[in-house]
Amino acid sequence: MNKKYAIFITALFCLFTFGFGAALILSPSRDFSDQENRYLAQFRAPTPATLRSGEFMEKFEDYVSDQFPLRDQWIQLKALSERALGKQENNKVYFGTDGQTLFAHFTAPTQEELKQKAGFVNKLGENLDVPVYFSLVPDKSFVLSELLPANAPNVDDGSTIDRVRELCGDLPPDKSRPWSELPPEDAVFQVNFIDLRGALAGTEDSFYRTDHHWTTMGAQRACQALLEGMGLVSQAAGADGLSYQALPYTQVSGSFYGTTYSAAGAGWVDPDSIHAVIPEGGTKGRVTVTGYPEGQPIESSLYHPEKLAVKDKYAYFLGGNQPLCVIENPDAANGKLLVVRDSYSDSLAPFLAEEFREVHLFDLRYNNLSLKQYAADHEIDQVLVLYSAANFTTDQNLFKLGL
Repeated sequence: MNKKYAIFITALFCLFTFGFGAALILSPSRDFSDQENRYLAQFRAPTPATLRSGEFMEKFEDYVSDQFPLRDQWIQLKALSERALGKQENNKVYFGTDGQTLFAHFTAPTQEELKQKAGFVNKLGENLDVPVYFSLVPDKSFVLSELLPANAPNVDDGSTIDRVRELCGDLPPDKSRPWSELPPEDAVFQVNFIDLRGALAGTEDSFYRTDHHWTTMGAQRACQALLEGMGLVSQAAGADGLSYQALPYTQVSGSFYGTTYSAAGAGWVDPDSIHAVIPEGGTKGRVTVTGYPEGQPIESSLYHPEKLAVKDKYAYFLGGNQPLCVIENPDAANGKLLVVRDSYSDSLAPFLAEEFREVHLFDLRYNNLSLKQYAADHEIDQVLVLYSAANFTTDQNLFKLGL
């Protein structure tokens, strides 16, 4: 190594070390990372107690990592490097073979875990005197399996839904009649399982490319499958006499990057578009929405355009997660539906609002009310337990179903 080269390497090292150190000190700290969709660690002054315990150094390391200059660019560079090296995964996200679709890892539960969780659903069916339907949204890795990289492990192969279907019962022998119309001696199962896989399989526009949620198109297809599983026929029609299935999709955003994108750091992926079909207020303008974001009723709406200006644009539907949301449509053909939900129900809600006079969206994560008592108090006609397969296998609040 000659002297000039040694000086160059030393100068480059000093520039990197002290340059980034100075940039860290001089740059304002960021509170939130849109790229990673999370809050970032902030600097906390040391105290004698935190110095002695070592807590200060732990927090300081988090602060340096989160506030490192050009952090977002480094994350994207890492993902690009992984891809250039032939790797098809980064930070537990698979890169689709189309170069645009991202798949979060799906962790299949054990048989004992599934048996326990399905038991909670069955217990709800035993506790209620109205029909209880149960459905799982298949993972994107099942619906769009042809876009997965070759030999990608840890994906949804359909076995989770198959097993739950066995544990919670299938459609009755006479599939032409809904469970609610069967005489007691023929209604073998307490819960009627509705399989959505056929309605979604092979439809590339049913899921966002950068997020785990289904799209408005996917939600509409699922709504039709759910109605069929309940033995109902869609009665919804717009003011012009057309069924809402014929109404055009309206793009409300073309810059949506979902949570899967945030984890992957895949900066080359294009943003998703968000669409709406049902107009605010429903096709006949009489749909009203009451939200309970803090436990108390407030006037709400099917759509929240202000959410399109923030990172979590999926909250455009109903405003995001909340303990309870009640949608009323006096013109609908069917009665009162209680949906035990996760976030997939938010984009489904406008379609359900066209079909049921009341839709009660009940979130077990934030709501400790008794489902049995709630159904009785509000004269619920039927109950739908609807979860994504991924959320169902990880939710720790399902025991509330049996209370």
